[in-house]
Formats: sequence, structure tokens, C-alpha cells
Amino acid sequence: MSHAKYTSEVVVARGKEIYQQQIQGKVEPEHNGKFLSLDIETGHYEIGTDDLTPTMRLPAKRPDASIYSLRIGFRAAHRIGSKISPIAIA
Repeated sequence: MSHAKYTSEVVVARGKEIYQQQIQGKVEPEHNGKFLSLDIETGHYEIGTDDLTPTMRLPAKRPDASIYSLRIGFRAAHRIGSKISPIAIA
């Protein structure tokens, strides 16, 4: 998604700031694990159980929205790779 008005760094910085100052206390821990997308210009946000749904709702309301997305209660939205547990061989 292109943000003609903002660099990626600005979108991330403003998104984190808005989330931490205005939204985090309203949605955590009740919605932990869900996905949140917010318009960094208006502060409006949407929550969904997958990452695509809230991201698509914002432009439906405001087509030129500059969107920042995150997974509520997590440092990253997705996990890459997996952890292998050792298997005991007898």
C-alpha cells in the first residue's frame, strides 16, 4: 500500500505513538491476538480476527487513509519460522 504523503518511517512512528497514547489502554488485554489497523491522520481504527479485514475497512470509509497495522499484545504481527522441540529417542 502506498503512502504518498508519508514515508514508511513516518507511518510507523505516528502509528506507534497514536496506538500507545490513545488506543492501547482501550483494547488490551481484551483483544490480545487480534489485528488492529489505524488511520494515522484521523486516529480511527478497526479490529479484526485476521490482518486483512481491518485493513480493508479503513479505506472503505476514507479512501486516502494512511494505515498502520499491528497485532494487539504482540511485538510482531506474524511469526516466521518455527521452533522444533527435541524428541527423545529411546
